Amino acid sequence: MTEINKEIAARIEKITSDRRAISSHYDLPPEFFMNFLGPRMAYSCAYFTDENNDLISAENDKLRLKTNKLRLENGDRILDLGCGWGSFLFFAAEKYDCEAIGITLSNEQAMFVNEKAKLLGIQNRVHADVEHVYDLDYETESFDKILTVGAIEHIEDLNLTFSNANRLLKESGLFLVHGMTRPWATRSLELDGLRTEVDDLVEMHFGVGHWKSLWEVVQALELSSFEVLDHENITHHYQLTVRRWLDNLQENEDIISDKIVPDEKYREFIAFMAAYIVSFEMSNTICNQLLCQKHMKDTLRQQGPLTREHMIL
Repeated sequence: MTEINKEIAARIEKITSDRRAISSHYDLPPEFFMNFLGPRMAYSCAYFTDENNDLISAENDKLRLKTNKLRLENGDRILDLGCGWGSFLFFAAEKYDCEAIGITLSNEQAMFVNEKAKLLGIQNRVHADVEHVYDLDYETESFDKILTVGAIEHIEDLNLTFSNANRLLKESGLFLVHGMTRPWATRSLELDGLRTEVDDLVEMHFGVGHWKSLWEVVQALELSSFEVLDHENITHHYQLTVRRWLDNLQENEDIISDKIVPDEKYREFIAFMAAYIVSFEMSNTICNQLLCQKHMKDTLRQQGPLTREHMIL
């Protein structure tokens, strides 16, 4: 087998492995997630302008924050890498009349998005494809805005992922990367072959996890010809989010356990949520939002807002 064929075979094997791992976590009945997530089914960090806000308002504020940062405009064509159950796709289509395309490795998520879009009569503007981030075959420079929220934790090759995003993004476009990272002190242990309890937890719960340090994420962005315009650490927001998820799980135990999912799976999610609250509190897990644009060397620089005022809720 030639080296090229070996590389292709390894890539196919990796994609197949990722599909299997993601399916084990996300291809649970949507009704399960409905019983602990907010009504928009956003399975990622919410955003709290007040610590006492409920999950509904915090999810809506998170969606508004992302649209503000991306400077979303009416009619934009957007791509969501790891779209989940489509919360941002529907928000962008309904509020900004965007054409919103999402990719996911979960058949359940894609089916949920596409059926909901059809039910709402906006299937011409909202669509989800079962696709790996390594194999994006959309037309070059065909998207005004691209984002990935809560997906980089599952992606091994960020260089390839971000390079694909750069290829698909218009020159004037913006790219928002939202995800969890680990502090370098922990990440360096992993690179030295020393596993931690967090590594074991992530592998058990998600089936796949490639958490990197923040500087590795930024490095991958720069190697993929992006420049970072803005960085916001939103770790405390995730701590508040998971507390509310855990409360909902516990309140709905009679509805969920051994009815929607096996009790063992329910207990796994309880343990996972509790562990993550501690991890956020102890700064063992960090959550970041990075806003980027293409780095166009020797080309007239794009001019954006002078301040961050438009981002502030």
